[in-house]
Amino acid sequence: MSELFALEWSGGVAEHHFRRARPDDELPWESLDARKYSAELLAAAREVWTGVALSEYAAIAAFSEVVGALVAARAPLDLIGMTSDFLADEVYHVELASRLLMQLGGAAPRTFEPTELAPRTAPGLTPLERANELALRVGCIAEPFASATAVPMMRETTHPLVRKVYETILRDEARHGRFGRLYFDWANDKLNASEKERLGHVAASALSSYASLWQRVETASTRELGWTPADAHELGWIEPSRYAPLARSAVRDEILPHLAAMGFPVSEDEKRALLGG
Repeated sequence: MSELFALEWSGGVAEHHFRRARPDDELPWESLDARKYSAELLAAAREVWTGVALSEYAAIAAFSEVVGALVAARAPLDLIGMTSDFLADEVYHVELASRLLMQLGGAAPRTFEPTELAPRTAPGLTPLERANELALRVGCIAEPFASATAVPMMRETTHPLVRKVYETILRDEARHGRFGRLYFDWANDKLNASEKERLGHVAASALSSYASLWQRVETASTRELGWTPADAHELGWIEPSRYAPLARSAVRDEILPHLAAMGFPVSEDEKRALLGG
């Protein structure tokens, strides 16, 4: 059942222990004054950053599943420990996006299905096969895609606070981006040709969820939407007409070559269906 996306904070002992795992960067939140912006721009910014908060919240669920799968597959203990540490990072990312939303006037109403945040794997997989699939979906696709599309937006962000939020999140994502390679460095000699082929098809299926980002034709101009490109850059995003090719190139130029180099190539037919042409 879908629920309204909302968050709680306990404070006290729970906050104390969380801060030991993930100290507060103490960003200058008051430097963002929502009164400076139009209602249309604030509404757009709240939509964008609510999406960021929900995406980072989903990453908590995804890495929770990954950690459990690593334990079941008897992955190296230090790899399990490294990946467990990512959970606190993702919680902090949700906190950062949420605090930014508070400065912007609050989150946009957004419903979500709490039980469908993490990737689902097919029933009947062995513990190793399940760990392979989750490592691929999260470590080799979701995290690299998020970083590849966020870095260009961070570079164009002009408000110092919003840029600092991006920089803090991306500092952690750079570490998360190592997970997929490290996992398959360990697992590679345990994978036969059939499993590598299966993972190639898994990758194509996972990537297909991003295809709508560039297959839609964006017709509305930013001025018709009530904000300008400069407004969007100030508060942390780029025009839809520029985001679509950015998302496509992230898949075509970064993720697909990386998958092929790791031994999980996506077939030419699957590439055409995904990218067109």
